[in-house]
Amino acid sequence: MNEINLLPGQKLRIGLNNGKTMYSSQVQDISKNGTILIDTPVYSGHLVPVRIGSIIQVIYFTKQGLFTFYAKVLNRFSGKLALLEIMPISSVERLQRRQYFRLEKVIPFTYTIIGEEEDKVYKGLIQDISGGGLKCKVDKKLEVGTVINCVFTLDQEITVSGKVVRYEELLEKGYEIGVCYVDIDEKVREKIISYIFEEQRKSRQKGIE
Repeated sequence: MNEINLLPGQKLRIGLNNGKTMYSSQVQDISKNGTILIDTPVYSGHLVPVRIGSIIQVIYFTKQGLFTFYAKVLNRFSGKLALLEIMPISSVERLQRRQYFRLEKVIPFTYTIIGEEEDKVYKGLIQDISGGGLKCKVDKKLEVGTVINCVFTLDQEITVSGKVVRYEELLEKGYEIGVCYVDIDEKVREKIISYIFEEQRKSRQKGIE
């Protein structure tokens, strides 16, 4: 089994019901026998009921990338902290950038072009967003290799630099571009991916309702 490079304090995303619902959690402790103590997920101020014996998906981020593995819930503890004891039952897999979860959503953004003499601010529309990059619609033709600074708002304002990796002239006015993040802070990437998870959860919840 590949090594699980987790430390206390590591933030996690926990997938229940075959990954249909995702929740936030955090590592509290790791035992010598390989079991992991994590916070019981909370939703709307209430503990999420997780059955002993159930299988969960664990997703986490490090400077090395995005990783996932499956674990079995061995025990539940209540007290000052509500905890789950889990045991990994699969190898750790590294999710490649192309595998980052992608959210189709129109989000206005502004950008400046690195290297332009004038610090001019342009406007565009993000069409989908992932932890690896953006697909955007812009009015200005941006050649492959152009680096832009992008500013947009999710739950909070996000600023990222990205390199244009493709562009396509649209039949209607403007261009569609693919942007790959450049030197993104992993905390910023985690905020983006957490937002995507939350939006996907809301969409699923609306479907259930």
